[in-house]
This record gives sequence, C-alpha cells and structure tokens, in this order.
Amino acid sequence: MTTESLPRAAAKGTVSAVWAFALVASVLIGVLSPSEHDGAWLSLAGAASIVLTLGIQLATKEKRGFVHRLASSISGAVVILALATGVIALIR
Repeated sequence: MTTESLPRAAAKGTVSAVWAFALVASVLIGVLSPSEHDGAWLSLAGAASIVLTLGIQLATKEKRGFVHRLASSISGAVVILALATGVIALIR
C-alpha cells in the first residue's frame, strides 16, 4: 500500500474543472435561456455540477483528501451559480 496522495496540481485541476463548468453553464444560461426559465436551468446546472464533481473525484481513485476536494468543488460551484443568479436577476 502506498502513502502517496493525489499531486497538488491534479487536485486543483479536478476542483477547477467543476468551477469552470459552473461558470460556462452560468454564462450560457444567462445568454441563451428565456428569462422565465432561468431558475430551472440554474438548478439543473447545480445538479450537473454535483454529478460532475462525484464523477471526477471517483475517477481519481484517491481516498486522501476526497471530502476536501468534494466540498471545495461543490461549494465553489454553488458560489458561482449564486453570483450568476444575482447578476441574471439584475440584468433582466
């Protein structure tokens, strides 16, 4: 059994990939969705962020830091989507 954990750059990459997804999804929702469906699409983007987070973190096959990476990914995505919700609400 090895004591090595996921390299720091790889751990940051797995977290930032989810944040990038949330940001891109937010921009696309703000540009493409009709205003009456913004809430539904942003909720769907949040759910997709959670599923993406679980998929990425399970694909790393690394136990050490799993909960930290999971929490960082999801909380960052929630913050991004919350900010996007505020911006979209102000614009429309």
